[in-house]
Amino acid sequence: MGRASFPMAPMRRSWSRHFSSSTIQYAPFRILFFGTDEFASTHLKALIKEKDRANGCVSSLSLVCPPDRFTGRKLATITPSETKGLAELYNIPVIHTPANAKSLADWTLPPPPDHGKNNSNDDFMYDLGVVVSFGYFIPPHIISAFRYGAINVHPSLLPKFRGAAPIQHTILRGESETGVTVQELDDKEFDAGRILAQTVVDLTPVDLPTYKDLSVFLANVGSELLIDTLQHFDQRKKDAKQQDVSQATKAPKIRKEWTELDFNTMASWQIEQLHRAVGYQYPLRTNFTFSRIKRSLRIKQKTVALQLYNIYLPDDSPLYHEEGTRAPGSFIEDPKTGALHVMCADGLVIGVVHLKAEGKKTIRGKDFVNGYEIRKSGGIFNVTPDIDSIKPGQSGVRRNKRREEYEKVIRKRLGMRREVYDKIYKQDS
Repeated sequence: MGRASFPMAPMRRSWSRHFSSSTIQYAPFRILFFGTDEFASTHLKALIKEKDRANGCVSSLSLVCPPDRFTGRKLATITPSETKGLAELYNIPVIHTPANAKSLADWTLPPPPDHGKNNSNDDFMYDLGVVVSFGYFIPPHIISAFRYGAINVHPSLLPKFRGAAPIQHTILRGESETGVTVQELDDKEFDAGRILAQTVVDLTPVDLPTYKDLSVFLANVGSELLIDTLQHFDQRKKDAKQQDVSQATKAPKIRKEWTELDFNTMASWQIEQLHRAVGYQYPLRTNFTFSRIKRSLRIKQKTVALQLYNIYLPDDSPLYHEEGTRAPGSFIEDPKTGALHVMCADGLVIGVVHLKAEGKKTIRGKDFVNGYEIRKSGGIFNVTPDIDSIKPGQSGVRRNKRREEYEKVIRKRLGMRREVYDKIYKQDS
């Protein structure tokens, strides 16, 4: 079994048992690659490089990915998948899945561009399907359309963390090791195929892995393991082993509602860990209620939805040096860093470097304090103050100036005494 250390280090693999060395017994593969995102792109690029290598194990390569998406304001921007952008750069044929399709049950493989030219007597259009971070279940009729079936690269040590989000759940569970598995595709269940190859990745050299860093690292490990599997495909097939179902665990898709913070129940380490696991895809969220005292003295409150970025666990905080412990959700600006320090349920704080209000630009913590009238006493998230308790000068309260106060400012700027100002500007009133 192969082994590597995170962060990036030279690969130290000692292939044994089903990873033993062998010569290539298959002709170069005609591969149809199924993949969508950045993780899949790393594997696609490795296949492209292998295709272009002299005596490589890939003879032809095509891509299956979802259609372009409409993104941005008013959905005015057409955005292709990461794999499609890479494929077009290297002139790899691209095949789209049906638009808005929820499954591929009614979809059939289209022929490759060169089908019928050199393989007119071949019953198979492709030799092998390679699936990496694709999102669709590949049904039996598609798997059987490949001469040698289909394989998948999965970023976990199967049967552990079967599902759509193995990297995120690895971080959420605080695992000391993870890895990459190359498996045969099972025609009945996700991530249940025979294991062809695995590489273990040791996470102990780094205390706090993030989704982004770990995903990039595992993509590089996986792409090397994929090419090695193809180069020794016959031996990997012979040594393939069934998964131990009793050891299977699930890694379900991350849901956006998981990112709603409850400072009354969540400890600081839980919030920071959640941020490292899912914050890259779904920023953690909270809200702040801003109050305004209008000229009429009527009070208007607005609750602002906030996204929190660059969350960390500070070694020290001004909140640790106060008498007593503030309520969970209370925050204050740290004068040394300009970050917000937020009290959590365990009596410890998290640091928040950047925030983003809905419809606004991302700003630093100190700019949030200035823009939302946060006093030195700080504020509190996820709490809406009672209107009757709102007073001028409180944190998070803005008082609109009355006419008399504006006139005082104008007189001061003009350098006029009040009686002179009144004589010139208020003689008709």
